[in-house]
Amino acid sequence: MSQSSTAVVLACLLGIAPAAQAAPEEIVIEHGKINTADASPVDPGHFELEPSFAYTRSERAWSASGHAHGRGLFREQNVGLSFTAGLVDNVDLNISGGYSWLKDNDNDFDGDGALAGPVRGEDFTDLEVGGRYRFYHDEALHLEIAYIAGMTIPTGSCSGQDEIGTGQEFWSLNQTLVATKDWGRWTLNGDIGFALPFGSKRENARGTFNADLALGYQVLPWLQPEVELNYGHDYLTGENDAQIMAVTAGLVMPIDDTLRVNIGVQQGVWGESADKATTLISAVKFAF
Repeated sequence: MSQSSTAVVLACLLGIAPAAQAAPEEIVIEHGKINTADASPVDPGHFELEPSFAYTRSERAWSASGHAHGRGLFREQNVGLSFTAGLVDNVDLNISGGYSWLKDNDNDFDGDGALAGPVRGEDFTDLEVGGRYRFYHDEALHLEIAYIAGMTIPTGSCSGQDEIGTGQEFWSLNQTLVATKDWGRWTLNGDIGFALPFGSKRENARGTFNADLALGYQVLPWLQPEVELNYGHDYLTGENDAQIMAVTAGLVMPIDDTLRVNIGVQQGVWGESADKATTLISAVKFAF
C-alpha cells in the first residue's frame, strides 16, 4: 500500500473513531443538602414528600463566655415530614412538621435534691409553612438565587412544670436568601436568613439569625458527599444571647429521579449559652 493510500485510511479511521465512541453520560448535579437550603424549586405540577429522623445527644454545654462544661445528658428524637408542591415556574410551596421525644437529665435534681425542672416531654412540633421564589437563573453561569418567605406556627407544646415543650411557643416570620452555584461536579449552596418573632408569647425572644454554607461533589450520578458550616444566633432581651457554630458532614444520594436519600451528622464546635450537641440525621425524599 502506498504512503498516500495509508494516509487516507488513517484519516478515515481517525474520523470514524470519535463517532464510534459512546457519548459520556452527563451527570446531573443534585442541589439538595442536609441542613442548608437550595435555590432550585420543584417544577410546576410536581410534588416531593420527605420523611426524616434525627437523634440529638448532648452531655456538654457552652457558658455565656464560650467555655464548655458538663451537663446532664440531653436526648431528643424527632420524626419529621415535609411536603413540597411546585405551583408555577420558579415557585413552590412547602409545609413541614414533626413529633419529638425529649429527655433532659440536667433537670433531675438541683442542689437541694429537688427536681430542677421537667425531665421529659413529647408532642407534635411547630408547623413550618413557606414559599420559595427563584428570581434569578443563569444556565450559562450555573447560578440560581431564590427568596424563601414563610411562617412558624406554634403547634408544638409549651414547657411547664411537668413536661419539656416541643415548640417555640410563639409565631415568627421567616425570610431567607439562598444561592446555588455549580462548577463542573462541584456544587455550592449558601443561605442567610432571619426569623422575626411576634405576639405576646414571644417574651424575651427578639429574633434568630441563621447562615449556612454547603459544598458537595457529585462523585457518581447517585452519590454526593458534602460538608456544611451552620451558624445560628438567638437574640434575647434580659439575658445573654445564644449562638452556635456547627459542622455537618454526610452523603446526599439521588438514587433516581424519584428517590433521594440523605444521611449525615452535625456536630456543634463552638457556642455561647448553648448545648454542645451531636445530631444524627437521615431523610428520604420521594418525588412524583
